[in-house]
Amino acid sequence: MTLQRRLIVAVLLAAPFAWLITIAGTYWRAAHEINELYDTDMVRLAQQTLVISTLIPPSAQTQPTLAPLPSSDSAGDAGLGDLSVAIWRGSHAPLVLDPEAMQFPRNEGREGFAESIVNGESWRLFYLDGPSGQTRVAVGQRVGERDDLVIAYVAGQILPWLLGLPVLIGLLIYAVRQAMSPVHRLSSELERRSPDDATPLPLSGVPGELTPLVTSMNGLLSRVGTLIEQERRLTADAAHELRTPLAALRAQWDVMQRTQDPDARHQAQTSVTRGMERLDRLVSQLLTMARLDNAKNTDFGGSVDWRTVAEQAISDCLWIANRRDVDIAVEWPAPGVLPLPMAGDADALVIMLKNILDNAIRYGPRHGRVRLAFTPSHIAVDDQGPGVAPEVLRRLGDRFLRAAGNEEAGSGLGVSIARRIANAHGMRIAFDMRDTESDFGPGLRVTIRRGA
Repeated sequence: MTLQRRLIVAVLLAAPFAWLITIAGTYWRAAHEINELYDTDMVRLAQQTLVISTLIPPSAQTQPTLAPLPSSDSAGDAGLGDLSVAIWRGSHAPLVLDPEAMQFPRNEGREGFAESIVNGESWRLFYLDGPSGQTRVAVGQRVGERDDLVIAYVAGQILPWLLGLPVLIGLLIYAVRQAMSPVHRLSSELERRSPDDATPLPLSGVPGELTPLVTSMNGLLSRVGTLIEQERRLTADAAHELRTPLAALRAQWDVMQRTQDPDARHQAQTSVTRGMERLDRLVSQLLTMARLDNAKNTDFGGSVDWRTVAEQAISDCLWIANRRDVDIAVEWPAPGVLPLPMAGDADALVIMLKNILDNAIRYGPRHGRVRLAFTPSHIAVDDQGPGVAPEVLRRLGDRFLRAAGNEEAGSGLGVSIARRIANAHGMRIAFDMRDTESDFGPGLRVTIRRGA
Protein backbone atom coordinates (compact mmCIF):
# COMPACT_ATOMS: atom_id res chain seq x y z
CA MET A 1 0.00 0.00 0.00
CA THR A 2 1.34 3.40 -0.96
CA LEU A 3 1.97 6.13 1.60
CA GLN A 4 -0.75 8.30 0.05
CA ARG A 5 -3.28 5.49 0.28
CA ARG A 6 -2.33 4.86 3.89
CA LEU A 7 -2.88 8.52 4.71
CA ILE A 8 -6.25 8.57 2.93
CA VAL A 9 -7.37 5.43 4.78
CA ALA A 10 -6.23 7.02 8.04
CA VAL A 11 -8.27 10.14 7.22
CA LEU A 12 -11.35 8.05 6.34
CA LEU A 13 -11.08 6.26 9.68
CA ALA A 14 -10.00 9.19 11.83
CA ALA A 15 -12.58 11.74 10.65
CA PRO A 16 -15.70 9.62 11.48
CA PHE A 17 -14.09 8.48 14.72
CA ALA A 18 -13.41 12.09 15.72
CA TRP A 19 -16.97 12.94 14.68
CA LEU A 20 -18.39 10.19 16.93
CA ILE A 21 -16.24 11.33 19.85
CA THR A 22 -17.44 14.90 19.31
CA ILE A 23 -21.09 13.81 19.24
CA ALA A 24 -20.61 11.72 22.39
CA GLY A 25 -18.96 14.67 24.13
CA THR A 26 -21.75 16.99 22.98
CA TYR A 27 -24.40 14.57 24.24
CA TRP A 28 -22.73 14.24 27.64
CA ARG A 29 -22.28 17.99 28.00
CA ALA A 30 -25.84 18.77 26.88
CA ALA A 31 -27.28 16.19 29.30
CA HIS A 32 -25.24 17.67 32.14
CA GLU A 33 -26.29 21.26 31.40
CA ILE A 34 -29.99 20.37 30.95
CA ASN A 35 -30.06 18.31 34.15
CA GLU A 36 -28.40 21.17 35.97
CA LEU A 37 -30.98 23.64 34.63
CA TYR A 38 -34.05 21.51 35.40
CA ASP A 39 -32.76 20.40 38.82
CA THR A 40 -32.26 24.03 39.76
CA ASP A 41 -35.80 24.89 38.63
CA MET A 42 -37.23 21.95 40.58
CA VAL A 43 -35.44 22.99 43.79
CA ARG A 44 -36.65 26.59 43.41
CA LEU A 45 -40.19 25.46 42.64
CA ALA A 46 -40.22 23.19 45.70
CA GLN A 47 -39.02 26.03 47.95
CA GLN A 48 -41.63 28.44 46.59
CA THR A 49 -44.40 25.82 46.84
CA LEU A 50 -43.47 25.10 50.46
CA VAL A 51 -43.75 28.80 51.31
CA ILE A 52 -47.08 29.19 49.49
CA SER A 53 -48.49 26.03 51.12
CA THR A 54 -48.60 27.84 54.48
CA LEU A 55 -51.23 30.18 53.00
CA ILE A 56 -53.60 27.33 52.11
CA PRO A 57 -56.17 26.83 54.91
CA PRO A 58 -56.49 23.35 56.44
CA SER A 59 -60.07 23.06 55.11
CA ALA A 60 -58.91 23.42 51.50
CA GLN A 61 -59.86 20.75 49.01
CA THR A 62 -57.31 18.04 48.30
CA GLN A 63 -57.81 18.63 44.59
CA PRO A 64 -58.38 22.33 43.95
CA THR A 65 -59.66 23.35 40.56
CA LEU A 66 -57.01 24.73 38.19
CA ALA A 67 -57.60 28.20 36.79
CA PRO A 68 -58.61 27.93 33.09
CA LEU A 69 -56.30 29.35 30.47
CA PRO A 70 -57.65 32.34 28.52
CA SER A 71 -57.27 30.54 25.18
CA SER A 72 -55.88 27.34 23.79
CA ASP A 73 -52.92 29.21 22.29
CA SER A 74 -51.90 30.91 25.53
CA ALA A 75 -50.06 27.76 26.73
CA GLY A 76 -47.64 27.96 23.79
CA ASP A 77 -45.53 24.80 23.51
CA ALA A 78 -45.76 23.97 27.21
CA GLY A 79 -45.89 20.28 28.11
CA LEU A 80 -48.21 20.50 31.15
CA GLY A 81 -48.07 16.80 31.75
CA ASP A 82 -44.30 16.75 32.17
CA LEU A 83 -44.10 18.68 35.48
CA SER A 84 -46.24 18.09 38.62
CA VAL A 85 -46.32 19.27 42.26
CA ALA A 86 -47.71 17.46 45.34
CA ILE A 87 -48.20 18.85 48.89
CA TRP A 88 -48.78 16.63 51.94
CA ARG A 89 -50.07 17.84 55.32
CA GLY A 90 -49.78 15.30 58.06
CA SER A 91 -51.26 12.02 56.98
CA HIS A 92 -53.88 13.50 54.70
CA ALA A 93 -54.01 12.94 50.98
CA PRO A 94 -51.83 15.30 48.97
CA LEU A 95 -52.97 18.61 47.69
CA VAL A 96 -52.33 18.23 43.95
CA LEU A 97 -52.75 20.45 40.94
CA ASP A 98 -52.65 17.68 38.29
CA PRO A 99 -53.48 13.96 38.15
CA GLU A 100 -49.86 12.74 37.92
CA ALA A 101 -49.07 14.09 41.39
CA MET A 102 -51.64 11.71 42.91
CA GLN A 103 -49.27 8.85 41.99
CA PHE A 104 -46.18 10.33 43.60
CA PRO A 105 -44.89 8.18 46.46
CA ARG A 106 -44.53 10.12 49.71
CA ASN A 107 -41.18 8.51 50.67
CA GLU A 108 -41.45 9.74 54.24
CA GLY A 109 -38.16 10.82 55.79
CA ARG A 110 -36.30 11.20 52.50
CA GLU A 111 -35.25 14.56 51.12
CA GLY A 112 -33.61 15.50 47.88
CA PHE A 113 -33.77 13.87 44.47
CA ALA A 114 -35.05 10.39 43.77
CA GLU A 115 -36.06 8.32 40.75
CA SER A 116 -39.52 6.73 40.62
CA ILE A 117 -41.90 5.05 38.18
CA VAL A 118 -45.22 6.89 37.82
CA ASN A 119 -47.89 5.45 35.54
CA GLY A 120 -45.28 3.28 33.84
CA GLU A 121 -42.92 6.18 33.12
CA SER A 122 -39.68 7.25 34.76
CA TRP A 123 -39.93 10.47 36.83
CA ARG A 124 -37.35 12.49 38.70
CA LEU A 125 -38.73 13.70 42.07
CA PHE A 126 -37.46 16.29 44.54
CA TYR A 127 -38.70 16.11 48.16
CA LEU A 128 -38.63 18.99 50.65
CA ASP A 129 -40.04 19.10 54.23
CA GLY A 130 -41.28 22.19 56.04
CA PRO A 131 -39.72 23.44 59.29
CA SER A 132 -42.46 21.88 61.45
CA GLY A 133 -42.23 18.55 59.68
CA GLN A 134 -46.01 18.54 59.05
CA THR A 135 -45.79 19.79 55.46
CA ARG A 136 -43.99 17.90 52.68
CA VAL A 137 -43.60 18.99 49.08
CA ALA A 138 -42.64 16.88 46.03
CA VAL A 139 -41.84 18.34 42.62
CA GLY A 140 -41.64 15.79 39.81
CA GLN A 141 -40.57 15.91 36.18
CA ARG A 142 -40.82 13.23 33.55
CA VAL A 143 -37.29 12.01 32.69
CA GLY A 144 -38.29 11.52 29.09
CA GLU A 145 -38.72 15.28 28.77
CA ARG A 146 -35.08 15.77 29.56
CA ASP A 147 -34.01 12.98 27.21
CA ASP A 148 -36.14 14.44 24.43
CA LEU A 149 -34.50 17.83 24.91
CA VAL A 150 -30.96 16.36 24.91
CA ILE A 151 -31.70 14.31 21.79
CA ALA A 152 -33.24 17.31 20.05
CA TYR A 153 -30.19 19.42 20.88
CA VAL A 154 -27.71 16.78 19.74
CA ALA A 155 -29.75 16.10 16.61
CA GLY A 156 -29.50 19.77 15.78
CA GLN A 157 -25.71 19.39 15.97
CA ILE A 158 -25.57 16.08 14.08
CA LEU A 159 -27.27 17.36 10.95
CA PRO A 160 -24.63 20.01 10.12
CA TRP A 161 -21.92 17.47 10.91
CA LEU A 162 -23.50 14.88 8.64
CA LEU A 163 -23.68 17.40 5.83
CA GLY A 164 -20.16 18.73 6.48
CA LEU A 165 -18.39 15.42 7.12
CA PRO A 166 -18.16 14.38 3.42
CA VAL A 167 -16.91 17.86 2.57
CA LEU A 168 -14.35 17.66 5.38
CA ILE A 169 -13.16 14.22 4.26
CA GLY A 170 -12.93 15.42 0.65
CA LEU A 171 -10.86 18.43 1.70
CA LEU A 172 -8.59 16.23 3.82
CA ILE A 173 -8.05 13.79 0.94
CA TYR A 174 -7.27 16.71 -1.38
CA ALA A 175 -4.83 18.10 1.21
CA VAL A 176 -3.13 14.68 1.52
CA ARG A 177 -2.71 14.44 -2.24
CA GLN A 178 -1.33 17.96 -2.44
CA ALA A 179 1.04 17.24 0.45
CA MET A 180 2.27 14.08 -1.32
CA SER A 181 2.77 15.83 -4.66
CA PRO A 182 6.44 16.72 -3.90
CA VAL A 183 7.12 13.01 -3.35
CA HIS A 184 5.51 12.16 -6.69
CA ARG A 185 7.51 14.87 -8.45
CA LEU A 186 10.69 13.56 -6.84
CA SER A 187 9.87 10.00 -7.92
CA SER A 188 9.09 11.12 -11.46
CA GLU A 189 12.34 13.05 -11.71
CA LEU A 190 14.33 10.05 -10.52
CA GLU A 191 12.57 7.76 -12.99
CA ARG A 192 13.44 10.06 -15.91
CA ARG A 193 17.14 10.17 -14.97
CA SER A 194 19.74 8.13 -16.76
CA PRO A 195 21.71 5.67 -14.58
CA ASP A 196 24.93 7.70 -14.85
CA ASP A 197 23.36 11.10 -14.09
CA ALA A 198 24.75 12.20 -10.70
CA THR A 199 23.41 15.77 -10.84
CA PRO A 200 22.14 16.77 -7.36
CA LEU A 201 18.41 17.08 -6.91
CA PRO A 202 17.26 20.70 -6.41
CA LEU A 203 16.38 21.66 -2.82
CA SER A 204 14.30 24.70 -3.77
CA GLY A 205 10.60 24.14 -3.17
CA VAL A 206 11.20 20.93 -1.25
CA PRO A 207 9.18 20.68 2.01
CA GLY A 208 11.19 20.72 5.22
CA GLU A 209 10.28 17.11 6.00
CA LEU A 210 11.77 15.96 2.67
CA THR A 211 14.90 18.10 2.85
CA PRO A 212 16.94 15.50 4.85
CA LEU A 213 15.82 12.78 2.42
CA VAL A 214 16.76 14.81 -0.67
CA THR A 215 20.08 15.78 0.94
CA SER A 216 20.84 12.11 1.66
CA MET A 217 19.87 11.15 -1.89
CA ASN A 218 22.18 13.83 -3.27
CA GLY A 219 24.98 12.38 -1.18
CA LEU A 220 24.15 8.92 -2.50
CA LEU A 221 24.06 10.18 -6.08
CA SER A 222 27.45 11.80 -5.56
CA ARG A 223 28.93 8.58 -4.19
CA VAL A 224 27.38 6.51 -6.98
CA GLY A 225 28.68 8.97 -9.56
CA THR A 226 32.15 8.75 -8.04
CA LEU A 227 32.06 4.96 -8.14
CA ILE A 228 30.85 4.95 -11.75
CA GLU A 229 33.60 7.38 -12.71
CA GLN A 230 36.16 5.23 -10.90
CA GLU A 231 34.95 2.13 -12.74
CA ARG A 232 35.05 3.93 -16.07
CA ARG A 233 38.50 5.28 -15.41
CA LEU A 234 39.79 1.93 -14.20
CA THR A 235 38.30 0.11 -17.19
CA ALA A 236 39.64 2.64 -19.68
CA ASP A 237 43.09 2.74 -18.09
CA ALA A 238 43.26 -1.04 -17.78
CA ALA A 239 42.23 -1.49 -21.41
CA HIS A 240 44.85 1.01 -22.51
CA GLU A 241 47.57 -0.52 -20.33
CA LEU A 242 46.79 -4.13 -21.25
CA ARG A 243 46.85 -3.38 -24.96
CA THR A 244 50.64 -2.85 -25.07
CA PRO A 245 51.82 -6.06 -23.31
CA LEU A 246 49.27 -8.13 -25.19
CA ALA A 247 50.49 -6.74 -28.50
CA ALA A 248 54.10 -7.40 -27.50
CA LEU A 249 53.25 -10.96 -26.44
CA ARG A 250 51.50 -11.59 -29.74
CA ALA A 251 54.49 -10.30 -31.69
CA GLN A 252 57.00 -12.36 -29.68
CA TRP A 253 54.80 -15.44 -30.01
CA ASP A 254 54.75 -15.01 -33.78
CA VAL A 255 58.55 -14.77 -33.73
CA MET A 256 58.78 -18.00 -31.72
CA GLN A 257 56.49 -19.76 -34.17
CA ARG A 258 58.30 -18.66 -37.31
CA THR A 259 62.00 -18.33 -36.48
CA GLN A 260 64.46 -21.17 -36.77
CA ASP A 261 67.28 -19.25 -35.11
CA PRO A 262 67.90 -20.63 -31.57
CA ASP A 263 69.14 -17.25 -30.31
CA ALA A 264 66.10 -15.42 -31.67
CA ARG A 265 63.80 -18.07 -30.23
CA HIS A 266 65.49 -17.80 -26.83
CA GLN A 267 65.22 -14.01 -26.92
CA ALA A 268 61.54 -14.27 -27.88
CA GLN A 269 60.91 -16.73 -25.05
CA THR A 270 62.58 -14.35 -22.61
CA SER A 271 60.41 -11.50 -23.88
CA VAL A 272 57.27 -13.63 -23.55
CA THR A 273 58.22 -14.54 -19.97
CA ARG A 274 58.78 -10.90 -19.07
CA GLY A 275 55.52 -9.96 -20.77
CA MET A 276 53.65 -12.58 -18.75
CA GLU A 277 55.25 -11.26 -15.57
CA ARG A 278 54.15 -7.76 -16.46
CA LEU A 279 50.63 -8.91 -17.20
CA ASP A 280 50.45 -10.82 -13.92
CA ARG A 281 51.72 -7.80 -12.03
CA LEU A 282 49.37 -5.46 -13.84
CA VAL A 283 46.30 -7.61 -13.14
CA SER A 284 47.25 -7.94 -9.46
CA GLN A 285 47.72 -4.18 -9.17
CA LEU A 286 44.41 -3.51 -10.93
CA LEU A 287 42.57 -5.84 -8.56
CA THR A 288 44.18 -4.17 -5.57
CA MET A 289 43.30 -0.73 -6.88
CA ALA A 290 39.68 -1.77 -7.49
CA ARG A 291 39.46 -3.11 -3.93
CA LEU A 292 40.85 0.12 -2.52
CA ASP A 293 38.46 2.23 -4.62
CA ASN A 294 35.52 0.32 -3.16
CA ALA A 295 36.88 0.14 0.39
CA LYS A 296 34.63 1.74 3.00
CA ASN A 297 35.94 0.47 6.34
CA THR A 298 38.67 2.72 7.76
CA ASP A 299 37.92 1.97 11.41
CA PHE A 300 41.08 0.05 12.28
CA GLY A 301 41.25 -1.73 15.60
CA GLY A 302 44.67 -3.11 16.52
CA SER A 303 48.04 -1.34 16.51
CA VAL A 304 50.49 -2.03 13.69
CA ASP A 305 53.47 -4.33 14.23
CA TRP A 306 55.85 -2.70 11.78
CA ARG A 307 58.49 -5.43 12.19
CA THR A 308 56.04 -8.05 10.93
CA VAL A 309 54.85 -5.73 8.15
CA ALA A 310 58.42 -4.99 7.06
CA GLU A 311 59.38 -8.65 7.14
CA GLN A 312 56.44 -9.61 4.90
CA ALA A 313 57.01 -6.73 2.47
CA ILE A 314 60.74 -7.51 2.12
CA SER A 315 59.97 -11.21 1.67
CA ASP A 316 57.63 -10.34 -1.22
CA CYS A 317 60.37 -8.25 -2.84
CA LEU A 318 63.26 -10.71 -2.44
CA TRP A 319 62.80 -12.27 -5.88
CA ILE A 320 63.27 -8.98 -7.72
CA ALA A 321 66.05 -7.93 -5.31
CA ASN A 322 67.94 -11.18 -5.98
CA ARG A 323 67.46 -10.82 -9.73
CA ARG A 324 68.89 -7.29 -9.69
CA ASP A 325 71.45 -8.06 -6.95
CA VAL A 326 70.14 -5.29 -4.70
CA ASP A 327 70.76 -5.28 -0.95
CA ILE A 328 67.90 -4.14 1.36
CA ALA A 329 68.98 -2.53 4.63
CA VAL A 330 66.48 -2.00 7.47
CA GLU A 331 67.07 0.53 10.25
CA TRP A 332 65.01 0.60 13.44
CA PRO A 333 64.85 3.18 16.23
CA ALA A 334 66.64 2.70 19.54
CA PRO A 335 65.42 -0.11 21.82
CA GLY A 336 62.27 0.84 23.69
CA VAL A 337 61.20 3.38 21.06
CA LEU A 338 58.19 2.41 18.94
CA PRO A 339 58.44 2.95 15.19
CA LEU A 340 55.57 5.17 13.98
CA PRO A 341 52.95 3.95 16.51
CA MET A 342 49.48 3.79 14.92
CA ALA A 343 46.46 1.55 14.29
CA GLY A 344 45.88 0.09 10.87
CA ASP A 345 45.26 -2.83 8.53
CA ALA A 346 48.49 -4.83 8.48
CA ASP A 347 47.72 -6.57 5.16
CA ALA A 348 47.10 -3.26 3.38
CA LEU A 349 50.24 -1.72 4.90
CA VAL A 350 52.27 -4.69 3.64
CA ILE A 351 51.05 -3.88 0.10
CA MET A 352 51.91 -0.19 0.59
CA LEU A 353 55.43 -0.90 1.80
CA LYS A 354 55.99 -3.66 -0.77
CA ASN A 355 55.04 -1.39 -3.68
CA ILE A 356 57.42 1.36 -2.55
CA LEU A 357 60.28 -1.11 -1.99
CA ASP A 358 59.53 -2.79 -5.33
CA ASN A 359 59.83 0.54 -7.16
CA ALA A 360 63.06 1.39 -5.35
CA ILE A 361 64.55 -1.98 -6.32
CA ARG A 362 63.30 -1.96 -9.93
CA TYR A 363 64.28 1.56 -10.83
CA GLY A 364 67.49 1.80 -8.83
CA PRO A 365 70.84 0.64 -10.19
CA ARG A 366 71.75 -3.03 -10.37
CA HIS A 367 74.07 -4.17 -7.58
CA GLY A 368 72.91 -1.19 -5.56
CA ARG A 369 71.32 -0.73 -2.14
CA VAL A 370 67.88 0.20 -0.81
CA ARG A 371 67.41 1.48 2.72
CA LEU A 372 64.19 1.13 4.75
CA ALA A 373 64.36 3.32 7.86
CA PHE A 374 61.77 3.45 10.66
CA THR A 375 61.56 6.35 13.14
CA PRO A 376 58.91 7.34 15.72
CA SER A 377 57.54 9.96 13.31
CA HIS A 378 57.95 8.54 9.80
CA ILE A 379 59.16 5.77 7.47
CA ALA A 380 61.73 6.49 4.76
CA VAL A 381 62.72 4.44 1.72
CA ASP A 382 65.94 5.50 -0.08
CA ASP A 383 67.38 4.16 -3.29
CA GLN A 384 70.59 4.96 -5.17
CA GLY A 385 69.00 5.49 -8.55
CA PRO A 386 69.30 8.52 -10.81
CA GLY A 387 66.00 9.90 -9.54
CA VAL A 388 63.28 11.43 -11.66
CA ALA A 389 62.81 14.71 -13.45
CA PRO A 390 61.09 17.53 -11.47
CA GLU A 391 57.99 17.45 -13.72
CA VAL A 392 57.64 13.69 -13.13
CA LEU A 393 58.35 14.04 -9.39
CA ARG A 394 55.28 16.23 -8.99
CA ARG A 395 53.08 13.60 -10.65
CA LEU A 396 54.32 10.53 -8.81
CA GLY A 397 51.31 8.62 -7.53
CA ASP A 398 49.13 9.20 -10.60
CA ARG A 399 47.65 6.06 -12.12
CA PHE A 400 49.70 4.37 -14.84
CA LEU A 401 52.46 6.99 -14.64
CA ARG A 402 55.83 5.57 -15.71
CA ALA A 403 58.97 7.49 -16.48
CA ALA A 404 60.38 6.99 -19.95
CA GLY A 405 63.45 4.82 -20.43
CA ASN A 406 62.78 2.24 -17.70
CA GLU A 407 64.01 -1.20 -18.58
CA GLU A 408 61.88 -2.91 -15.94
CA ALA A 409 58.29 -3.91 -16.67
CA GLY A 410 55.68 -2.13 -14.62
CA SER A 411 52.07 -1.01 -14.58
CA GLY A 412 52.36 2.48 -13.14
CA LEU A 413 49.91 1.57 -10.36
CA GLY A 414 52.24 0.66 -7.48
CA VAL A 415 52.77 4.16 -6.10
CA SER A 416 49.11 5.06 -6.68
CA ILE A 417 48.01 2.06 -4.63
CA ALA A 418 50.53 2.90 -1.90
CA ARG A 419 49.21 6.46 -1.74
CA ARG A 420 45.61 5.25 -1.49
CA ILE A 421 46.49 2.95 1.41
CA ALA A 422 48.38 5.74 3.15
CA ASN A 423 45.45 8.14 2.76
CA ALA A 424 43.08 5.54 4.20
CA HIS A 425 45.33 5.37 7.28
CA GLY A 426 45.59 9.11 7.72
CA MET A 427 49.13 9.25 6.30
CA ARG A 428 50.73 10.97 3.34
CA ILE A 429 53.58 9.99 1.04
CA ALA A 430 56.14 12.58 -0.05
CA PHE A 431 58.82 12.25 -2.76
CA ASP A 432 62.10 14.15 -2.57
CA MET A 433 65.49 13.99 -4.24
CA ARG A 434 68.52 13.58 -1.96
CA ASP A 435 71.62 15.59 -2.72
CA THR A 436 75.20 14.36 -2.91
CA GLU A 437 75.86 15.28 0.71
CA SER A 438 73.40 12.67 1.99
CA ASP A 439 74.91 9.76 3.96
CA PHE A 440 73.28 7.39 1.42
CA GLY A 441 74.31 9.35 -1.61
CA PRO A 442 72.05 10.97 -4.21
CA GLY A 443 68.77 9.34 -5.17
CA LEU A 444 65.05 9.36 -4.51
CA ARG A 445 63.63 9.37 -0.97
CA VAL A 446 60.03 8.31 -0.26
CA THR A 447 58.77 9.48 3.15
CA ILE A 448 55.63 8.15 4.83
CA ARG A 449 54.35 10.14 7.80
CA ARG A 450 51.09 10.81 9.62
CA GLY A 451 49.03 13.81 8.60
CA ALA A 452 46.91 14.89 5.65
